[in-house]
Amino acid sequence: MKITVMSFNLRYDKPDSGVRQWEKRIGAIASVIQHYQPDLIGTQEGKTPQLSNLQALLPEYKFIGGDRTGTGEGEHCAVFYNPQLLELQQTKDFYLSDTPEIPGSITWETRLPRMATWANFTVGNPSISLTIVNTHLDHENAKARELGAALVILRLMEFPSEDYLLLTGDFNANPTTLARMILADSYKIQDALATLPLDKQKTFHEFTGEASDAIDTIYCDRRFQIEQVIIDRQQWEDIWPSDHFPVIVKLQTVSS
Repeated sequence: MKITVMSFNLRYDKPDSGVRQWEKRIGAIASVIQHYQPDLIGTQEGKTPQLSNLQALLPEYKFIGGDRTGTGEGEHCAVFYNPQLLELQQTKDFYLSDTPEIPGSITWETRLPRMATWANFTVGNPSISLTIVNTHLDHENAKARELGAALVILRLMEFPSEDYLLLTGDFNANPTTLARMILADSYKIQDALATLPLDKQKTFHEFTGEASDAIDTIYCDRRFQIEQVIIDRQQWEDIWPSDHFPVIVKLQTVSS
């Protein structure tokens, strides 16, 4: 079975000026997604109107996930999926704090709540169970990123052993940091971008096209064979779709 996964920080609707405005970028975002046709997309920063706008341009996808405040008005870690391939079984949000079941909870001295959305699917014929976790770690507090990474790993370990695992996200940390090392130390998942030199893993570019930090990636179950890793650094419709480059990974289950 083959599956294509994307991680894409959409840039929240600030609003920005000029071609950085959401209304100017949404078509470019839809174009890059339609080009790669990922089966699963872990998105970060999208607010409800943005996600609805995007789904209207991508009717072949559905999306799931609440927002980080629990009010419906904050940023999401929404997961878009292709229902023609993936059959949703269960989904839930949790919050990166000491009280992960309480929406909007903050206990690690961050200014903003942080969260993750997970979803379990059946996919393929014969089918496998596939679980994706999508998150966005804190942008200011290194300790909170480390604690958030540890909580995400604990949650990944709780899923049944037969589940093939995926972790997408904006981790606000590069692979040399402790937060990313905590994720890399998991015996269940591997960093797909680790196949590239560190300088080639950079994704955050602030709408300049010149990436400065390697903070977005996709971790995949070690039972997957990584067929291709792409960081899309192109302009689409003559603009940058976001201030992050999207990451795309093509995977295949290894025949037993």
